[in-house]
Amino acid sequence: MSRWLPKTFRDHPAVLLLAATEMWEAFSYVGLRTVLVYYLTQDLGYSTEDASLIYGTFLGVAYVTPILGGWIADRFIGRSAAIVGGALLKMAGYIGLVIGANVTGCLAAIVIGNGLFLPTLPATLGALFSPNAPDRQRSFSFYYLAVSAGALLAPLICGTLGENFGWRYSFLASATGLAAAIVIFLAGRHLLPPDRPGAASHPVDKMPVAQASQSVIPLLAGVLAAVIVLRVAYEQLGNTVALFAASEVDRSLGADFTIPYTWFQSINPLGVILFTPLLVWGWRKAAARASSQNDYFRMAIGSSIMALAFVGLALVIQLGQPGQISWPVLAAFFLMVTFGELWVLPVGLSLFAPGARRTRCNHHRVLVQCACGWQFSCWIDGPREPALGYCNFFLLCAVFPLLAATIFVAIGRRSRRVIEAA
Repeated sequence: MSRWLPKTFRDHPAVLLLAATEMWEAFSYVGLRTVLVYYLTQDLGYSTEDASLIYGTFLGVAYVTPILGGWIADRFIGRSAAIVGGALLKMAGYIGLVIGANVTGCLAAIVIGNGLFLPTLPATLGALFSPNAPDRQRSFSFYYLAVSAGALLAPLICGTLGENFGWRYSFLASATGLAAAIVIFLAGRHLLPPDRPGAASHPVDKMPVAQASQSVIPLLAGVLAAVIVLRVAYEQLGNTVALFAASEVDRSLGADFTIPYTWFQSINPLGVILFTPLLVWGWRKAAARASSQNDYFRMAIGSSIMALAFVGLALVIQLGQPGQISWPVLAAFFLMVTFGELWVLPVGLSLFAPGARRTRCNHHRVLVQCACGWQFSCWIDGPREPALGYCNFFLLCAVFPLLAATIFVAIGRRSRRVIEAA
């Protein structure tokens, strides 16, 4: 049987262990994200404004706590304890939601557990390889594919249970997925190297920051600001766009079936799985022809694609009737946003890698981007959408990726001058 596994898994079975663990953890967490705004508005009676504020604050904090959690894992309790302890805290939060406990306390337990879990699993994967090991990049590719697989399944299962039987069954499904992750990790923990808090797994580059080109630092700061701006619009997929799918879209498929509105949240991870190989192939072909695009202009293209998606959705809303927007329009919108995302976020992440002294520094930049994007998105969403209506609100959302594209173009021109002056 083992001969049918990819070579990376045969040589490093711990990679399969960590990928399977993360797949089920991603299933549980994305399942919660998929249904949270519906649970708040439909079961608990929160207004759209209050639900958006809770949603954005929860997800923003969930991306900040890993900064502290990663430090605690590295310095004090070790990675394995952080993974198991974080998962158990999250499990307590999910079970609390199932039994109808205080929603604030449940979400607090989940974000604290997420702080321990989220940064530790990829760090454990990285600890399996030396920095230049040939299997390192391939292993992370398998790992992120597992994340996408879990995110793809979550809306289909958790969303369907919630729509048909009640949102608490969604939380029960999330808890079950997380329980599977815990069991898988504990069963295979012996495959991992010894865990010593406070000790680096591999030597890291001690190059002083002062040696980094000072002309590059403003460019990276600009990328960070642009991605934060971009995420204000991007993070509406799980909030305002989710509510729009439930109330304004004709989801009929044939005479006897109506597409569950939570299923649309699966389109984003599906698009990641489908589009990533095509984009990587295209960029490699361009590089082979010596016609590769400046990374900053590439991100500007992606931002513009996302802006066009929001403008297109707004125009369809303006021309259509409430409740009669065809579901393929919304599906095309999700795919278009995802296609634009893949031109921006992975490319932006790669720009930080050469100058980052430690992998965790790079990870923290991404977490800050996500947290700021989530928080700003909830600030514009709550008070604006009811007053503007969906059409004008989505036009407002288009402004943010256009602004990000403008920043990327300005950085791209600046980078050319820096290269020419070098």
